[in-house]
Amino acid sequence: MKEEKVNVKNKISKKLHSTELGKELLFNVKKLTGKIHRPDMEFPELISLETASVCNLRCIHCPPQSKELRDQGRPLGLMDINLFMKLMDEIDKHGRRRIALHKDGEPLLHPQVTEMIKRTKKNVDHIVYLTTNAHKLTDEIADLIIEKKIDVVNFSIGAATEEFYRKVRGKNFNKVMNNIHNYLDKVEKSEWKPRILVQIIRLPEFPEMEEEIKRFKKYWKNYPVEVQVWDKLTWGVYDYKERNKNRYPCYSLWESFTVNSDGLVSACCIDWQQKLITGDTNKQSIEEIWKGGVLRNMRKLHVEGRENELPICGSCNYWDWQQKLDEYAI
Repeated sequence: MKEEKVNVKNKISKKLHSTELGKELLFNVKKLTGKIHRPDMEFPELISLETASVCNLRCIHCPPQSKELRDQGRPLGLMDINLFMKLMDEIDKHGRRRIALHKDGEPLLHPQVTEMIKRTKKNVDHIVYLTTNAHKLTDEIADLIIEKKIDVVNFSIGAATEEFYRKVRGKNFNKVMNNIHNYLDKVEKSEWKPRILVQIIRLPEFPEMEEEIKRFKKYWKNYPVEVQVWDKLTWGVYDYKERNKNRYPCYSLWESFTVNSDGLVSACCIDWQQKLITGDTNKQSIEEIWKGGVLRNMRKLHVEGRENELPICGSCNYWDWQQKLDEYAI
């Protein structure tokens, strides 16, 4: 019953967030009830640790993995295990946080990913997220993420059929489905019940897209998962002719901290080209960067409606996916 209530709540929230009116309604309700969330300016709430920026797929919607745009970006690689451990040591000192083990690449490609997964909850019961395409979801890893109680597992699938999967991702669809169902079978037999998401991206360039989404929803409705249909992100690489008059500051600058696989810190998870670098965790602490002048200046520009002065931000639509605050500290 509790799980059903959570799913209903998530569906209602997602529906309201899909329109300007809905978001404004949610904001006003929270304001009236005194439940407006105020970000922690001492230390980030959500820390994304990009364990791997390499990927075994070449999804057509993903700039970091497309050849043309990858050539404009940065070298791809794996996070040093010692850096990962150092970052976890600092995070632990600040109490329970949300930790994502992914960004642009496929986290399960890291040869030491099992050590990383084990470390996340060793000292503090953090809320841990893992997004994967499931190609490398072995029996061992499936067992481990259940044993270590990874809270949210997001399967980035992108298709409901073999034919469409090969079009958009170019690999074996059946292998992915078998791995996911193997994990679901293990969860069913386990006492741990994580939040499990299955995701498809709406790609408007494909005429059959809406039918594919219908098939996707129909297939997964009988399983204990949440279906997510995401609109295609701009990734900050497309130009907008004019600023959206309803635009508000992007919550990412007040909530999340993104460490790239090389240790450089991006202002948000969309910065695949590393154009919004706020610091270097090889030389600085998370707290130092979070409170630093570079990030404070970025927040100030967003509050003043001058986000166009920042690379990526002016041509990005990720802000529209974020919650609105009643006040923005700088």
